[in-house]
Amino acid sequence: MKIKKTFRYIVYLRIIPIIFLFFLPCISLGQTDLSKLLADDSTSGHQKVTAIFKTTRIIDCQSLETVKKKNLDFRITHRFGNVAGTSGGGSHQLYGFDNSADIRVAFEYGITDRLTAGFSRSKKNENLEGLLKFRLLEQTTDNHIPLAIVLFTNAALTTAANTTGDFDKFSHRLSYTFQGIIGRKFSSKLSLEVLPSMVHRNFVSNYYTDASSNFIYDKNDFFSIGIGGRIRISKHSALISDYFYNLSSFQQHYKNAGGEKAFFNSLAVGYEIETGGHVFSIMFSNSAGIIENEFIPNTTDSWLKGGFKFSFNISRTFKM
Repeated sequence: MKIKKTFRYIVYLRIIPIIFLFFLPCISLGQTDLSKLLADDSTSGHQKVTAIFKTTRIIDCQSLETVKKKNLDFRITHRFGNVAGTSGGGSHQLYGFDNSADIRVAFEYGITDRLTAGFSRSKKNENLEGLLKFRLLEQTTDNHIPLAIVLFTNAALTTAANTTGDFDKFSHRLSYTFQGIIGRKFSSKLSLEVLPSMVHRNFVSNYYTDASSNFIYDKNDFFSIGIGGRIRISKHSALISDYFYNLSSFQQHYKNAGGEKAFFNSLAVGYEIETGGHVFSIMFSNSAGIIENEFIPNTTDSWLKGGFKFSFNISRTFKM
């Protein structure tokens, strides 16, 4: 009963109001139901808004884009170490360039224009990831459908050695992400989205003791709200950013061995350049992991303490 009440509190009092207020100026759906919108969209001449974002990701977060039918998107993302010395960087580490927090190689294929399937491998925790992404609603130029809605899910399997004893069972190695991505292209220069998110981890080991010496354990289900945006500054370049606010009371109370805050919300900023069939992004983020299963619940570095890392991403699409 307690879990149900907590879940309802999160959904109704936090997630829904944020989404509603964020897009209030452009919501004109009224009482029209989803099935009617889908039917009207498929049988009428409502023109779809294209290129809300340039790639399937903004920086850390998923974007509203899917890979076109029979196209393969090959992506390489490299995240270096922390820039500042107090966070393990500094001049002796070439401001993080001597280190590698994570490297991800991914293949994403467009089964249809609405449905994308993908596979990736990341350095951090040696994660193998399978993902699916589906366009539920597509924004139209006449505002018949004022918002785009995309559903995203993945499953990640860590293949790292069991040095800590956390992976005594195979199921302990698995984690999952479930996201709704709701956004809009407001103009030719501005696109925004919000991402209600849940990461489920089959195994968590963190705990702390409260004032009464009770053990308080981390939760398997982890809720977060993301926001991402793109501002075009020239024909082929844009400023990009995303941020995740974690709804975790455990993280808010958990301290590290030094008695300091141990977890932080993920924040990333970057610059995106489109060059022919390539999209090249350079960015900074305080998260070490690249996939949702890592960066949403496991960001342990602070921007204020120099815990941000230089990253780059290259995306190349091939017609299959």
